[in-house]
Amino acid sequence: MTQPFHVISTLRYDPALLGMVEGARNSYPDTQCTSPYYLLPYHQDRLLSAARCFNWTGAIKFLEQDQTKFLKFLDAFIPDLTKPWRLRIAIDKEGTGTVEATMASPDPLNLLIPSEMDVLSTIWRVLVDSQGTIPSVFTTHKTTRRDDYTAARLRAGIESPQDPAEVLMVNLQGEVMEGSITTPYFRRPALSAPHGAEQARKDKMPQWITPPLSSGGNAGTTRRFALTYGFCTEETVSASDLRDGEECWLSNGVRGFIRGKIVL
Repeated sequence: MTQPFHVISTLRYDPALLGMVEGARNSYPDTQCTSPYYLLPYHQDRLLSAARCFNWTGAIKFLEQDQTKFLKFLDAFIPDLTKPWRLRIAIDKEGTGTVEATMASPDPLNLLIPSEMDVLSTIWRVLVDSQGTIPSVFTTHKTTRRDDYTAARLRAGIESPQDPAEVLMVNLQGEVMEGSITTPYFRRPALSAPHGAEQARKDKMPQWITPPLSSGGNAGTTRRFALTYGFCTEETVSASDLRDGEECWLSNGVRGFIRGKIVL
């Protein structure tokens, strides 16, 4: 018998986010930044997309509610609205939602724009999984069925979520899918340029790329923001092309954008 599971999304609640969107206003899903929930519309879309994939009628109905009602649902789980929190939203097939709130770091983060000027933040070690993963609906959508991700982290020796380390998931064709808890970005020669980067294309400067969903990874919320902002384009990334010591970026819905370095 198939074990029940939930569709999930993890995001940051942070009062400091209010008003921070200046400079990314045309790309951020809440252009006025009236919500302290990081990329909230994208998280609701992500959950709804998963519910539709699994044909969960009750969950679809719950997630199709307007954002104001969804925000009030989340607010009820915040112990202190003046502090930052890591929130893990879980929705079951009947449409029952729960939110697990844990304290988040108040340290300044790159929540909106990946910045190469950021030289003070911790650089994460980025390893490559030693085994391939078969893409499925459970890699396309984020759910509580995360055995593949847990196994990859253990193989890489990452024992705690607090470790400044990530492991890249790889499909059976040797293509990078995603990170176990992040979306990765790599700098490569420009084959195509994102919207608004025509001059960079003319100059043939390297561009940031992220693996396409066809490689089997998840459509993360910060990934969607990075593509909308024009920070990166989609391009297949072969694990065999990664270089030891290569700089990269990582992102997720709690920490924003993080500097990384490939360790082979």
